[in-house]
Amino acid sequence: MPLRKKLFRTIMEKKAQFFSAWFLIVISSIVFYSFTATGANLIDNLQVFFKENKVEDAQFITQKPLNDIKGIENQYGAEIEQRYVADVSYNKDATLRLLDATNDVNLLSVVEGENLSANSDILVDKGFAKAHELSIGDDVKLRGKTFHISGYMAIPDYIYPLKEESGFLKNPDAFGVAVVKQSVLEKWEEHQVYYSVRLSGASLEEVKKQLNKSNNIIKWTDKKDNNRISFIKGDIAGVKKMGQFLPIGILFISMVIILILLWRLMKKEYVQIGTLYALGYKKSEIVRHYLSYAGLLAVSGSVVGTILGWVFLHPLLSTFAAYYNLPVLEVKPHEVYLLTSLLLPLILFIPLTYYLVQRVLKIPPVSLIKGGERKVKVSRLERLFKLKKLPFRRKFVIREIMRNLPRAVFLIIGVLFATLLLLFGFVTKNSMEYLVTDNFQQVYNYEYSYLFYAPQTAPPESGQIGAVAPFTTMEESITITGLKPDNTAIRLEDSNGDKLRFNSVIMNQSLSDKLGIHVGDSIQVTNELTNKSFTITVDHIAESYLGNMIYMPLEEFNQLNDYPSGSYTEIYSNQELSVAKEKIVSTTKSSDTISGFKDMIKPLNYGVAGIAFVAAIIAVIIIYILISLLIEENSFTISLMKVIGYREHSIMRMMIGYNIWFIILGYLIGIPVTLLSISAFMNSITAEMNVTIPVKLDWLSVLISFVMIIVSYYISLWLNHRKLKGISMTEAINRSTE
Repeated sequence: MPLRKKLFRTIMEKKAQFFSAWFLIVISSIVFYSFTATGANLIDNLQVFFKENKVEDAQFITQKPLNDIKGIENQYGAEIEQRYVADVSYNKDATLRLLDATNDVNLLSVVEGENLSANSDILVDKGFAKAHELSIGDDVKLRGKTFHISGYMAIPDYIYPLKEESGFLKNPDAFGVAVVKQSVLEKWEEHQVYYSVRLSGASLEEVKKQLNKSNNIIKWTDKKDNNRISFIKGDIAGVKKMGQFLPIGILFISMVIILILLWRLMKKEYVQIGTLYALGYKKSEIVRHYLSYAGLLAVSGSVVGTILGWVFLHPLLSTFAAYYNLPVLEVKPHEVYLLTSLLLPLILFIPLTYYLVQRVLKIPPVSLIKGGERKVKVSRLERLFKLKKLPFRRKFVIREIMRNLPRAVFLIIGVLFATLLLLFGFVTKNSMEYLVTDNFQQVYNYEYSYLFYAPQTAPPESGQIGAVAPFTTMEESITITGLKPDNTAIRLEDSNGDKLRFNSVIMNQSLSDKLGIHVGDSIQVTNELTNKSFTITVDHIAESYLGNMIYMPLEEFNQLNDYPSGSYTEIYSNQELSVAKEKIVSTTKSSDTISGFKDMIKPLNYGVAGIAFVAAIIAVIIIYILISLLIEENSFTISLMKVIGYREHSIMRMMIGYNIWFIILGYLIGIPVTLLSISAFMNSITAEMNVTIPVKLDWLSVLISFVMIIVSYYISLWLNHRKLKGISMTEAINRSTE
């Protein structure tokens, strides 16, 4: 009982330090459980949704309608759904894509409201409805026909509602998806038809060969190459990785802080420990007492953090589900992550604390009663410095640093971790800004792109021409585009900033990184539409990161693919063209991508601010604890300096001021560590995407984050000023007379 009273009394005496360490444990448990459980629940819901709603394995467009769908289905054990689609203008700046309610593949789920019951009913994706303030029960007029919104829906092939399956930024202000009855779209003017296929046994290659025997496939997109379906997997992977690695770093910092606290506490309590021995306390009882500090902090912190993690799990899951138009079917606690969140702090803390206590208890009881061995050791490193001719203040600071190197190293590591966390948000924002505002706009110098059903030979009314087709390699699906040598609609540069002409084979950096291809290497590719294979040699690598792209001369492209000489399948133009709707597979607008980015960057700014706030708190906690321990450990020296006549600001400068150089060093080391860490993180989450996100950090972000770290340092000094001020001159006098 007396030892238990001492436990709580000591914690209350040093409540600021212990609470700060406890708070870090809470934060780590919140982040770990909320993010990992959110990622696991997203994966569970996605798998269930894909399975129950029969997500497609591929979608394709043929030159002529399929006549014998049932025969192909029976031959290959496939399900083929004929899909009707029509893009209609919702307003001047927004397009709503109408799809028919399917029966076999890509079945819809009603997220909220009622299913379709009449031809006048319509189901809208929730993101588009929110962006345009549409509620269930409202009426919308599309091409003169009035529809009644019966509910919100989600469909597997539009989990991430992109206008083009090769896009990468959704923009609910400009594009959305809605479902109506098939009978409505069958009669709709200017509707298009494509097919979704789902296989149970045969391969997609076999189905393609069969289709090409009696028809021509104009466009084919596998599920893995459809960003509407595949993008969510990369983002879920990112959520889980963040939830796994970030808390470990916070726990490591917490663990070291608690060990330092206990080490300092035990050094001050040598006499008390020796007295406990003399009074008859067993070694095991003393060990349990000091283990109780770490155990109490670890257990209470993990329990509170896990409970709060469960609370934050639901809004986090709802946010992701709404962003991806994914219905939340079930929320599971995921016992593995729950137990890990509860037990990990305890598993990490107890063994190291036990080792620390055992080291102290190896000191003989007689030595402990006398105060232990408190000899000041002069290290070899300190002997290298010739201090005799230096002024007292400089000599004092150098000795303080040399005799407390572990503390300085930990301070650097703590600031490095806070810097990594702080820069994470800035790097993400800067990288996305570069990808779109710099790289995208620099490469794609056109507003409209028109993709045709079949190769065209007649000269276009305006714009520049090209030919494009999907290909596969052994590892990746790629897109090859044939362009005229003088094409200016697409502008590419190499890593040196030199402009590239399309009279050679050019691979973009994204595909080069994934395949490990360099200039001069050859690659074998297979046309997904015709199954024709050939080998090409890469002449240049372009500084472009959007998609897995290869560019080559148009004539060579047509020749290798047996397309008519001089033909093209795509037009790039800065003005809208009057092209017959029945000839066009799709039309894209570059401005929609830019608008989507601006829409996405708004919540990202809030995320950056939130991450920066948490990082600043962690930095303040780490620096505060270390400086407060430094003041406590040197209380006699500080008191003595006050007796001699040193003022508080001079003492502060000598005892603590030098730490700012370790803060700056930790920050500077943190910049390259952050860039390397985030580069690896980005590569892991985009491994299954057809895009690479280059890691960028601008100087303004560096400056802002540096100011935040320095401000955190001075806040820590301000918080510790009272502690230094509270050390009286009588302490030195009293200890001198003992």
